[in-house]
Amino acid sequence: MGAQPSLEDLAEEYGADACAYIEDFDTVMASNHNGLGIYTLPEDAQILKELTEKHGISGGLHSSKSNELADAVSASRAVKTDADVACLRHASAVSAQAHMAMWRGCQAGMHEYELEAEFLRVTLGGGLRHTGYPSIVAAGKNAATLHYDQNNALVGKDELVLVDAGAEYRCFTADISRTFPVSGRFTAAQRDLYSAVLHVQEHAISLYQKGKGWKEEVIRPSRQLYCQLLLDLGLAKGSVDALLDNDIDKLFQPHGLGHFLGMDVHDVSPSGPVPEQLQAGHVVTCEPGLYFVDHMLQPAYEHPQKRGLLNQVVIDSFRPFGGVRIEDNILIQWQGNHNLTEAAGMVKSIEDVEAACKAGS
Repeated sequence: MGAQPSLEDLAEEYGADACAYIEDFDTVMASNHNGLGIYTLPEDAQILKELTEKHGISGGLHSSKSNELADAVSASRAVKTDADVACLRHASAVSAQAHMAMWRGCQAGMHEYELEAEFLRVTLGGGLRHTGYPSIVAAGKNAATLHYDQNNALVGKDELVLVDAGAEYRCFTADISRTFPVSGRFTAAQRDLYSAVLHVQEHAISLYQKGKGWKEEVIRPSRQLYCQLLLDLGLAKGSVDALLDNDIDKLFQPHGLGHFLGMDVHDVSPSGPVPEQLQAGHVVTCEPGLYFVDHMLQPAYEHPQKRGLLNQVVIDSFRPFGGVRIEDNILIQWQGNHNLTEAAGMVKSIEDVEAACKAGS
């Protein structure tokens, strides 16, 4: 088996007061339980119940205790400590370098998995042995599949590649999305699409402030701007209010604006994976996207209210691009916010993305 960490080593690594082997459960409980309540997470409650019954330990064990601990853990994980943020910073720094290495190494005719391999080469080389979630490397129309993870298609010379990938450090994961041109230079139409998504993201990030209500003070104004940009791009017709009333923006962005980030890519909190109100210490992604998803658009073309708000000719001209997403990880501070992704050196302006792509040519 080789050398194993001692109980003292494990306690230090995980920040526990003490550790014990499961084989010593009855001894530990007999000497330390003293009628106190036992707290465990819900998935372990049944195991603990069976152990206490097996060893004749009773009293203090109630099913509600597992819920209480889960609630306490969720509340604790929602607000990051300085040590938590330090882990996220390191994960972001290595992940950012891996993203940009993909841009430099990308060539038409490669497979998506070769780009994924480049991401892993850099993150593994940086000492980060795990990704926080399956990497999405989606070229062309594949970008219209939100959780695309086949990563086996060829990359075309005139395509965009959407990459959503993040490595984790000490269980904390980065969650970064970027979209870049295979050729190293955006076409005019690609620039328009990318600029619109970037505009929405920059505006939304400015709203990530302590005390802001998520739905009314962040989501709603972001959706209003998104709808205006759909009109500006010629993808939609009518008014902003009409687009909002008919959820036209959700046809092009069928996912949320952001979510908690931490030890899980969709981290926990008392309100679930998204905040109700932003607080200092929250880390929340900001990830607007604009996609051309056939199975969502086609029914809308036949819908009596929605079809008159869509410009199918213009939409069809953008469909080969698949979609664009730009995602950063934002730390809410007492005053303003801090973009962990930008601080890690991850660029996103059109000029900076093109320059980073050309650095490999």
